[in-house]
Amino acid sequence: MTSDEPLRLTEADHDPARWWGVGEVVRLAVPTVLSTISVTVMQFVDGWMVSTVSKEALSAQFIGGISAFVPVCFFMGLLSCVSTFASQNLGAGRPERSSVYGWHGLWVAWAAAGLLALLIVPAPQVMALFGHDAHVTALETKYFRILLSGALFCLSSRALGAWFVGVHRPGINLVAGVIANVVNVVGNYVLIFGKFGFPELGLVGAGIATVIGFAVEAAIFGAVFVAGLAGRQFQVRRQCCFRWSVVRDLLRIGTPAGLMFSGDILMWTIFMGRILGGFGTAHLAAAAILNRYWHLCFMPAIGVSAAVTAIVGRYCGAGRPHLAWRRAHAGFILVEVYMVGMGLAIWLARDPLVGVFNEAGDPLVQSIATRAMLVILVCQAFDAMNVIFIGSLRGAGDTLWPGAVQLALCYGLGLGGSWLVASLRPEWGSFGPWGAVTVYIAVLGLVMWGRFLRGKWRSMQIVEPPPAIPITDEPTSLPPG
Repeated sequence: MTSDEPLRLTEADHDPARWWGVGEVVRLAVPTVLSTISVTVMQFVDGWMVSTVSKEALSAQFIGGISAFVPVCFFMGLLSCVSTFASQNLGAGRPERSSVYGWHGLWVAWAAAGLLALLIVPAPQVMALFGHDAHVTALETKYFRILLSGALFCLSSRALGAWFVGVHRPGINLVAGVIANVVNVVGNYVLIFGKFGFPELGLVGAGIATVIGFAVEAAIFGAVFVAGLAGRQFQVRRQCCFRWSVVRDLLRIGTPAGLMFSGDILMWTIFMGRILGGFGTAHLAAAAILNRYWHLCFMPAIGVSAAVTAIVGRYCGAGRPHLAWRRAHAGFILVEVYMVGMGLAIWLARDPLVGVFNEAGDPLVQSIATRAMLVILVCQAFDAMNVIFIGSLRGAGDTLWPGAVQLALCYGLGLGGSWLVASLRPEWGSFGPWGAVTVYIAVLGLVMWGRFLRGKWRSMQIVEPPPAIPITDEPTSLPPG
């Protein structure tokens, strides 16, 4: 069967799972989703605390944070492919080899943190490119530097978190994430407002608390990886050996994913910081508020996408692409229902929700943000396609084509379109550019779904095929533990 032929199932390929295996997706996704929800809630509370300091601090946290996230995000995307190799080796009947990719993901994370540290010195020049007020730029620079200083912990957590999801042990991610986020929120309270004898640091305190939270999460992941039950089951200590071939595997599959991640975040950084910021601080503050609620819709979907990546990877490694196809669409159904429902709920309650972050009662910020909430409502259906099918393609090892197309649409249609609208119709304010990026998200979602349906990924092989022995486990079963 060629990759472009329709998927034909035989009696041996029968899938006894109901609803295309929605139950299997839910079982693996729930811990991952809860972990991402805890992150989202932490970011929400973090933003609310900073918003009580000043409107300028909220805007600076948003732009400084997303600017630091751009270079970090490249390596986060690269390291997300640790899950691809771990899950495919699990499906191929070589679970111990998945540990090799866990170790190498950790070493790549450490090397990446050293490279990112080089950006700390030119931070003032980087943040000055946005052209914001001097006070806001100074705050953005401080926050940018603090977050880059914690990249070692952030990337280590990303590498090991991807490994645990890849070997179908997402409960560790939930425990580590919740503990780290509790530490972060408490640290925010203490350091932002100067409690229990600590100085009142404002936005700087929020940045320090975020780094402490990442450090706690990385420590928990590392301890369980090396000494926990999962570590013993996957022979983690025995696989601690450096191999250039494994690094090349991660770079080959992970680099397009990293470019996709970082390119997308860079586009949004320029869009919000430069294009929307060009309309004034009120539009920038409104964008920061909108971003908080967008995350409530988006981040749980990322958790389902991570689970789908691991499931698709496992079935591709086992040579059962028909089950990978079904599980991907099961994940899509779940995410579509959630994201559309959340978008509608946020739209209906937009006035009080915006008011949560608009404590000063600025009528201009309130008006801009409530009107822009329509973007969230319209985008959800297409964003669900984007999140799930990019994750599914990544699980199969198909990252180069999606990465190239996403970047072309991102800058040609998303950024280019929003800049064109802002230039030709400045009287529309920030609503013109928001409309352009809405079109970009819709087109991207449809294109990625089309790529998955075409089926090129079915013929891809990134690990050794499984041994030629009958598969006796039920397709809905997960590894023990």
